[in-house]
Amino acid sequence: MKKFSLTRLAALALAAMITVSMAACGSDSKSSEATASGSSTASSTTPADQKPTDLLAKYTPEIDLTAWRFLNNGIEFEPGESIENNVYMTSYKEDFGINLKYVWTVPEEQFDQKLNISVASGDLPDIMWLRNKQLIELAENDMLYDLTDLYKNNTSDFTKSILEQDKASFDSAKIGGKLMAIPHTASSVDNLQILYIRADWLKNLGLEMPKTLQDLYKVSEAFVKNDPDKNGKNDTFGLALVKNFLDVNNKHASAAGLFAGYHSYPRRWVKDASGSAVYGSIQPQIKDALLQLQTMYKSGQIDKEFGVKDKAKVMETVSSGKVGITYGGLSSPGAFLKDCAINEPNADWQAIELPSIDGTPAAPVTSMPVTKYYAVNKNCKNPEALMKLVENGSSGYNRDASDEAKAKNEKFGVTKSGIATWQYSLVVYEPALKNLNAHNNVIKAMETNDTSILNAEEFGYYDKIQKSKAGDRNFWGDERIFGTPSSADIIGKYVDSQNLLTNLFYGSSTPTMVEKQATLDAMEDEVFTKIIMGDSIDSFDKFVTDWKKLGGDQITKEVNEWYAQAK
Repeated sequence: MKKFSLTRLAALALAAMITVSMAACGSDSKSSEATASGSSTASSTTPADQKPTDLLAKYTPEIDLTAWRFLNNGIEFEPGESIENNVYMTSYKEDFGINLKYVWTVPEEQFDQKLNISVASGDLPDIMWLRNKQLIELAENDMLYDLTDLYKNNTSDFTKSILEQDKASFDSAKIGGKLMAIPHTASSVDNLQILYIRADWLKNLGLEMPKTLQDLYKVSEAFVKNDPDKNGKNDTFGLALVKNFLDVNNKHASAAGLFAGYHSYPRRWVKDASGSAVYGSIQPQIKDALLQLQTMYKSGQIDKEFGVKDKAKVMETVSSGKVGITYGGLSSPGAFLKDCAINEPNADWQAIELPSIDGTPAAPVTSMPVTKYYAVNKNCKNPEALMKLVENGSSGYNRDASDEAKAKNEKFGVTKSGIATWQYSLVVYEPALKNLNAHNNVIKAMETNDTSILNAEEFGYYDKIQKSKAGDRNFWGDERIFGTPSSADIIGKYVDSQNLLTNLFYGSSTPTMVEKQATLDAMEDEVFTKIIMGDSIDSFDKFVTDWKKLGGDQITKEVNEWYAQAK
């Protein structure tokens, strides 16, 4: 594993400072996260008459377009609205002449299963949200439209500058050198692991904020045994943990931060002493972390039902005030900790850097920030329609702070009531380091009382932070992400100190990954979960042997071949 390049971060930060305004954040955020840009008013010309300057031209007559997607965790609607009836659907029709119809939508937790079934059936809509695996599968079976020329000719240089800020993320959508989808680009540092602890519970028990993992385990035990909420009941847990705690796409209530405290990185590719890439899940350091999780499970610090509870169920437990510790990412205060803060006026979730088991600081690990791709059916009658929506997605990425820009942000980003309407958009992407830059700008404005430095989105955060400080807990999440103390404070510390690592492998799935990865991941999930729930740690050694034999060794060979070229 290699250190994240400070030079690269600085370059990305500069680019983001120049271009950022209203972009969408992570897939599971609520109103406290970044927002999507608003629709632009389109001219009334037909696509056939379009020139490069008519990238947002309205279809005349209107066209029909089908799609599928998942619904972000925590998505909310105004009364009478839905994913089929909202400001974006209206804008697509009125501004672009596009009648969009979803053939299906599902909650995010059900997306992968539904996606696999739909891809296997071959019944594809015009525009698809895909994972990397399905992108490769459909591209190799010649079922996707090659977007290379459309992207080149129907996308402005400004839009390209945003999508290509992180070249590795953008290139992950290329298969055989052809651009087969538009990636949902985002900031990799937003997913760096952070530890969240209820400081009000610490105060109730006379405990200090933990500095080491040993301290954390003592705090977790106290949260179970010593009635931290002072309700006279034995009804609290130490650590929140989801059933898919190894999923690299899940940044809330996973175990990645705890494993990092043992300098171990499951589901990531790391560098060994020889400089080769090795799979983190089969390294010996994993065993110590699993044994500690097993101890926590046996002592009741982890919910006995964690093995069957998905993210939504765990979020319910947290929001109801039954858990005092969770690992998360930048967006966690807005994604689910906010609900606890609203339900319990005294709840005080504090973000801290990852504690370590020894004297070496724990280094959080980034992963490819692309979690989905926007692809077009090869038989789509109007493939350029996707590029129209992509181009529209960049319309708010500037430093505009006019009243018109603020009004657009409230309509297509986050409403005054805190509804994150940007989540309704079919196409969402954002520049690298956008949210960290927004945090820094908001803090500067608060320190200087000068809001003229803020763009429309940043001013929205500033305004919500003022409301939170005035006592409105509905905006607590905004303050704990973009204000201070906040999760962005911790992300900033990681970036400033370079104490973060990157996953060595960020390419498209290798041939053996496409064939065997799902089976290997399922085996890993089962073995690790059973160890936590009481199986002998010796089963880990058998897992390593089986993993290598059932395709892991070949995957390792393919990853190292890719890594040798990518260095």
